[in-house]
Amino acid sequence: MSARRRSATDAEDASWSALLTAQHRLSAAAVLLSILSPAFSAFVTATVLPSVVAEIGGLALYAWASTAYAVASILGSAGCVIVVRRAGTPATLIIAAGVLLGGTSACALAPTMPLFVVARGLQGLGAGMMIAAVHGVIREVFPAVLWPRLLATVSAAWGIAAMSGPAVGGFLAARGAWRAAFWIMAPLIVVAAATTWHILPRVSRPAADPAREPLGRLALLCAGVLCVASVANVASAGARGALLVGAAAAIALMLRSDGTAAVRLFPANMLSLRGRGGKGFWMIFCVAICTTPGGVYLPLLLQVLHGIPPAAAGYLYAAQSLAWTAASLVGARLSGGSASRAVTLGPIMIGTGFAGLLLTLAEGPMMAITLSVILIGTGIGACWAHVGSIVLGSAREGEGATTASLIPTTQTFAVSLGAALCGIIANAAGLSTAATRSAAATAGGWLFGVFLLAPVAALIIATRLQATGGDAGHGRGVS
Repeated sequence: MSARRRSATDAEDASWSALLTAQHRLSAAAVLLSILSPAFSAFVTATVLPSVVAEIGGLALYAWASTAYAVASILGSAGCVIVVRRAGTPATLIIAAGVLLGGTSACALAPTMPLFVVARGLQGLGAGMMIAAVHGVIREVFPAVLWPRLLATVSAAWGIAAMSGPAVGGFLAARGAWRAAFWIMAPLIVVAAATTWHILPRVSRPAADPAREPLGRLALLCAGVLCVASVANVASAGARGALLVGAAAAIALMLRSDGTAAVRLFPANMLSLRGRGGKGFWMIFCVAICTTPGGVYLPLLLQVLHGIPPAAAGYLYAAQSLAWTAASLVGARLSGGSASRAVTLGPIMIGTGFAGLLLTLAEGPMMAITLSVILIGTGIGACWAHVGSIVLGSAREGEGATTASLIPTTQTFAVSLGAALCGIIANAAGLSTAATRSAAATAGGWLFGVFLLAPVAALIIATRLQATGGDAGHGRGVS
């Protein structure tokens, strides 16, 4: 690094330190804990779920435990806006923590699988609310110049949970103590709630809106997401098609109704590619959906194609999460033109990683596969915080809460849709019939070939974002 560049970096770090007051540092700690609670819960639960079924039965409902969580999580993040309008953001975090604690405790006590599925839904509702409220805290409490670093902190929390959650869950599951895995989450949730209440500054409470709450639109959203999430749980191609059509109809009707409502769930012009807010939304969607083929099928494909042990295959995919976290923390230091270039570089790296897996997954070598996985995670992390800042900065007057909740809602929906599409592609390749090497190779080729379209679309949007000018990471704009 040149002396001039090093001097500029030191000056920038000094300005960051000046902005990051003692109150901001404490609030950042509250943000970290508030995200770590639902993140750790998600990874621990995914690890112990086979042990749950082994003890209480209900194998036929195995997939529905994850489906209930995903659907309720989207409902919670979208519906968080209603609670924020009535109680304010800090109080919403407390309410969300209470719901998450209730769902987690119900999971620990569940005597049957149907009750466990209901408890998972309650868990997802609280987690969705909590994550959305955290994004609202970032927008309300911190200056815009700090948003990329706070969003990188959110990514770091998920990275910590990705590494520690499976280890803790696996340790307890191996000893027949899966219920303890839920109970140990309770103190973390309580500490997060207490920290939030005592540390976060009290912002002005919004006036209660006399308009009716958008319960009908929330029901339509829930129906649409449930249809998408159920695709992986049905075997018939006709049923899958009907579910996708039903999902599209429900979500289209919800968006049309929301566009003319007095109390909105989503920001105006959310889908428009003309403004920075709309471009940011579509980039969040395209980048988030890129996480699904690896998350859903990569461990299985590696086991079938290369004989990788399950634990090693799982942690190889976890390398993507770690790369995402590391790139987010480094990339959040960028500003101005460097941040704009990171927004473009991210999709290029993701696309290159997908192309690498497309070419090497079937035959190897494993080093090339590993580097491709890490490249995907690095690309996501390079652009994620800055795209999130664009979305937060695009909020119009009175749309701060809806804009903040848009990020986790879009991310979770994209992951759910991506998982459904992965299931359709893999089943069409014959992977559901028999996990043979031939079927795995075909499925891997189709998965990463089809999903390569997502980073290409993100790159096109990123170039349009650059064409509009402005700082990718800072400032409050309009959509």
